[in-house]
Amino acid sequence: MLGFLLRYRGAIIGVGLTLVALGVLSSGREDPGLVGRSVGLLGAPVQFAVRGIADGLGSAVDRYVFLVNTAREAERLRQEVAELKRELLTVEEVAQENERLKTLLAFKEATPLRQIPARVVGRSATAWVQTVVLDRGASDGVGPDSPVVTPAGVVGRVYEVGARASRVLLLTDANSAVDAIVQRTRAQVLVEGSHGSTCRVLHVAREDEAAPGDRVVTSGLDGVFPKGLLLGEVSRVEVRPGQVFHPTVLVPSADFSRLEEVFVILGEGAGGP
Repeated sequence: MLGFLLRYRGAIIGVGLTLVALGVLSSGREDPGLVGRSVGLLGAPVQFAVRGIADGLGSAVDRYVFLVNTAREAERLRQEVAELKRELLTVEEVAQENERLKTLLAFKEATPLRQIPARVVGRSATAWVQTVVLDRGASDGVGPDSPVVTPAGVVGRVYEVGARASRVLLLTDANSAVDAIVQRTRAQVLVEGSHGSTCRVLHVAREDEAAPGDRVVTSGLDGVFPKGLLLGEVSRVEVRPGQVFHPTVLVPSADFSRLEEVFVILGEGAGGP
């Protein structure tokens, strides 16, 4: 049987197609007659098979088109979400900058010192040298030893000046030293950097001269910083019986890890404005 089908497969296919054609033609007549009905009966399976294949192909094409359109829509939505995230990030950044600028403006208006705002545009590359670079220089009136502050407290002093930029030695740098006063006790001390995030308070001679939580401010006696600028708070005092001075640690009030905008005090000596 299989051999017969294979041998005459061309003729069988031709007859099947003819039956389909005749069935289609006869379907348009009101009374197809005996021959039409016979052809219709014989060609029905073939018609059903062809119709099933056509319906299957149509469904497959519809699903493919749907999936392609869905993928395009998903990609468009992803791009829109990414753009909205970028816009939201920009809005949040502007809002935070506005808050910082409001704080700076309030500090400037409340301080009688002559000062100009500056942006931090660079930082030292190593932990052994703690400096930042500002976008203000000699053309803006900045000079060597100009104090640099924020509303939170002292940042440091300028030690290199260019025409349009300057480098600031931070309070925490080991080469930094500021003459200071323990605000509560009025004890005269020296605040030095320590290559870390804290400073050393030198010359604490008695136990009652400093305690954790005491605020330390500039004394105005070093010829650089005006009197009364906040340096930070005492965090620890190591009382060592028999020693002349007690090692004392100070946490700076300015957050050096988040410096973005600062003020440079111009033309001010130790005596203030």
